[in-house]
Amino acid sequence: MNIIEIIAVLFSLISVILTVKNNIWCWSTGIIGIIFYAIIFYQNQLWGNMSLQILFISQSMLGWYNWNRPSKYPTKWLQKKNRMLIFSTTSALAILVYIFTKGLGGKMPYFDGLTTSLSIMAMMLMAYRKIDNWILWIIVDIIFIWFFYTNALYLSSVVYFIFLLLSISGLLQWKKSIKVD
Repeated sequence: MNIIEIIAVLFSLISVILTVKNNIWCWSTGIIGIIFYAIIFYQNQLWGNMSLQILFISQSMLGWYNWNRPSKYPTKWLQKKNRMLIFSTTSALAILVYIFTKGLGGKMPYFDGLTTSLSIMAMMLMAYRKIDNWILWIIVDIIFIWFFYTNALYLSSVVYFIFLLLSISGLLQWKKSIKVD
């Protein structure tokens, strides 16, 4: 455990708690966590996940902008017709990230491709207040618990377990906050 990991964990945890509460300040605290996780992924040569943090900053700015207009972007489920598009896009991204990370000699290209693509889609859905984002985050959290534990990043492993619990809570709370389409 080092100071970079502590800062990444602290701000990411605050951000997820605020997201569960549908609080706009999740975006600013999240950006700080994102920057410090980028450093961790760089140190572990996980190029896809490191690059993802740069994209997350852009997506966070989009989310911050969208969440300032709640009447235009209310909390709701993704339309059923768009779910296959999200699945196809996520799969294509996973393949591209795998090729990218393998080509750069990164560690664990399958892991990197899967977590990167799922995270991109989850963050995009979150920026538009789609409840489905929580399902993707649950999957990502489970994978990262294992990853951080096997790489002796125990604090991050514990915080991703907490993220898993918060993601489940977020799914239930956001689901309760809307009327069924």
